[in-house]
Amino acid sequence: MSQYLLISMAGGALLFALISLIAVTRLAASVKTHSSNARWLQAQLERIENEQGSIESALAGLGRHMDGFDQKIKHQAQRMEHIETRVISATNADDTERGFSHAVRLSTQGRVSLQELINDFGLSESEAQLLLRINQPKTG
Repeated sequence: MSQYLLISMAGGALLFALISLIAVTRLAASVKTHSSNARWLQAQLERIENEQGSIESALAGLGRHMDGFDQKIKHQAQRMEHIETRVISATNADDTERGFSHAVRLSTQGRVSLQELINDFGLSESEAQLLLRINQPKTG
């Protein structure tokens, strides 16, 4: 009976060893799969980090581009303010004799056109032509 006991114990040990071997093999396969998944995830993470760097670089360039637009907009706003000031000044001067003297001074300097005299100073076309003829530079 002791031989049967030894044989059954040996069979049990063999069965346990076989089950352990199967478990270890499955565990090794699982570790290999997880390792492969980890490498794939690491590669994806690196790709995403590279793309993020590219996006950040593009955004920085876009920011510089937008700064340039801001400067242009400020410049245009200043120009418009200057033009508005000139228009208001010309409109206000139109009602006074000082506006006419300004028109005379500009025509003497040759810095005003016929249309500007008509539009900006409210002169009639014939008045503007006369003013320009009177103040025309003399040719010798």
